[in-house]
Amino acid sequence: MSDFHLFVLVALLLTVISSFRLAGKWCHFLSHSQRMVMSMFSGTTIGLTVGLMASSILPGSFYTSSLLGFFGGATLAAVSAGKLGTVSLMEGLTAGLMGGMMGAMLGEMVSYTEAVIFLKLLITLSISSLLLYPVFFHASLQEDSIPSKKWLIKPFVIFLAALFFLLGGSLLDSAPASEHPTHQAH
Repeated sequence: MSDFHLFVLVALLLTVISSFRLAGKWCHFLSHSQRMVMSMFSGTTIGLTVGLMASSILPGSFYTSSLLGFFGGATLAAVSAGKLGTVSLMEGLTAGLMGGMMGAMLGEMVSYTEAVIFLKLLITLSISSLLLYPVFFHASLQEDSIPSKKWLIKPFVIFLAALFFLLGGSLLDSAPASEHPTHQAH
């Protein structure tokens, strides 16, 4: 496992923990539709990330990477949606299960270099799923005005923090692409 894979794993675990905490804080203010969107979006992106990462760590071992994608994606997605309610937990679990399988299949079809690019995209989407909590919370308040001028700066600051975090993590993938085996023979 490379430093980049370790970074993706830590970022994924932090995303799941943050999602669990945000769900506990704001779940009472959200409608069923909003909970469903959050659990399915985060579950699918988490599952895709886990499956693709398993496949890029274990190239050529589709069975093992599929099992890791299934169980890892379903488990992490269920934990992230755990406080949204039983129905949302099941929606997140099945989305993580399906995403893990699709991520493992994607990892077997692309080269290592392409898998790293997909992992960067998917971890960005996973972290971005956390932004749904405040957006849906403020949408459910039925306010027509912006609470304060400081509220306008928050999305920009969060975007910059996520950008610097992800750019720092992408610097960890310093190994040349020729060192990693390609698994294009199907």
